[in-house]
Order: sequence, then C-alpha cells, then structure tokens
Amino acid sequence: MTRLLTIAPFRHLALTLFCANALILTVSSALAQQARPQSPGTSPPKSSMPFPSPSNLWDQNAVVQRGNNKLVSPLIAKDDNCFLPPLNALPSASVEIADLKVPSNAQKEHRDGCASLRSGNMVAAEVHLRKAVKRWPKYSAAWVVLGQLLEAQQKAEEAYGSCSQALATDPNYLPAYLCLADVSAHSESWDRVLQFSTRALEIDSTNDALAYDYHAAANFHLHRLPEAEKSALRAAEIDKSNADPRVHFLLAQIYEAKGDRESEASQLREYLKYASDPKDAAMVSRYLSELEKLPE
Repeated sequence: MTRLLTIAPFRHLALTLFCANALILTVSSALAQQARPQSPGTSPPKSSMPFPSPSNLWDQNAVVQRGNNKLVSPLIAKDDNCFLPPLNALPSASVEIADLKVPSNAQKEHRDGCASLRSGNMVAAEVHLRKAVKRWPKYSAAWVVLGQLLEAQQKAEEAYGSCSQALATDPNYLPAYLCLADVSAHSESWDRVLQFSTRALEIDSTNDALAYDYHAAANFHLHRLPEAEKSALRAAEIDKSNADPRVHFLLAQIYEAKGDRESEASQLREYLKYASDPKDAAMVSRYLSELEKLPE
C-alpha cells in the first residue's frame, strides 16, 4: 500500500538517532513514499519522521557544547569512572576498573581528569587523562574517557585509536567496544558498529541495553529490519525504566520501513511518554497526529 504522509514541513538541525555529536542533518519538506523493507545494496531506509534534537540525543547528564569545550551539566561517576554519555548509563557491573595495578600517580591524573569533567573543563580533563595513560599505557578506563573527549571534539581518528588502546589490557573490556561503536556510528560506518556491538553483546547479553541499541541501529541502516527489530525490542526490555526512550523512536522507524503503521504509532506514543525535550515531543506529536489521520 502506498502511504502518502502529508506533514507540515520541518526545518531544523537534527542528528541521526544513534550518532551523538556528529553528522548534522537537515530534515525538511513533506515526504511521500511507499513503505517496504529495503533489500541489501539499496539506499538506507527512508523515514518521514522528524529526528530528536541534539539536546535530547543522549542521556541528559551531560551535553557537550562544541563552541567552548564545556559540559553544561555534571557527569555521574561510577566506580571512579567518569564516562560521557551514553556510556555513563552503563550498569556499574559493566564499568568496573580492570586496571588493578595502576600506579598511584596515574590514578591521581585520572581522578583529576574526572574532576575537571565534573566542573565542565574539557581542556583540563584531556590534559590529565593524557598524563594518566602516559604514566600507565594500559589504563583502560582512562583511554575510553579520553576517546570520548576526542570524539566530542570531532577528532575521529584519534578517538578511534584511544578507544582501541583501551583493549590492550583487557580484550573483554566492554566500555571500549561501546566507545568504538559510538565513534564508528559518527562516521556512519555501520558495518563496524555492527561488529563492535556484536562483540559487546558476546561479553554481556543480559544487562547492556546500550549494546542492543547500537546493534539495532546498525542493522536498521544495513537494511536488516528483522534483526534491528529484535535488538531494539531487547534493549527496550532491559531498559524497564525507559531511561533512554530513543529506542522507541528507532522502533517506530523500523515499523515505518516495514509498513506497519499501527506498531509505528504505538512506539511513537511510548517515546512521547518519556521524551524529556519539549520541542522534540511537540514535533513528534505533530507527526503522530498526521499519521493517525491517514486512511487504513
């Protein structure tokens, strides 16, 4: 069935759902399309849905402002780590520091780096974290945070290298794979996102909603809708508190591509229950209203 989606034009800056801090896209004009699953080798699934704005793209504990390298709100520390979003939402059991033999001077630099992050000073944080990994090159936790800081500054190659270094000590260090998945998502390297998220799920397939998020997003962009749906549903199942409602938005995109309008609308309603940004909520509400007016 051909679906004609007549919605008011949207002109705003938006980001791909699972690519924080990069790849700014312009979403505009009304769209008309036939919803059907895409086959491999074709262009990515198209969506007529508006995207969440950058301020709501990741966990609200911290939002990086590129212009002045500041964090607009403090981070949450877990087990002496100070990961940036979205890694700061990982369960505590997933982010335990494996570097039990870290020298005290490297630990101090790491702590000072975390303190600088909490005070909003990314420049000082980078200096301290670089000193930490120089004094102990196998400092996995410090490498991951440094990689996230470099990615926030759009230094993709350095960020990728930093996240990779985190695996030198422990090849099963979960945050490192999620860091690599995040960096790869920024450049839309979906094969890599799939590779790293799959490895993360091999390490922890029970508690890690974030790995399922990346796995679902990668499969969606690679036109593997059944796999994308399965992973996204699992992420939603793990995140019982809906701390990150974006997974419902991704599910809505998946169902739109499958031509399942009823499920698409249902997931948008779930997204709206927990969306924290009023502008995003208003925009998606308008889209949902138009969707509900379409004839069966």
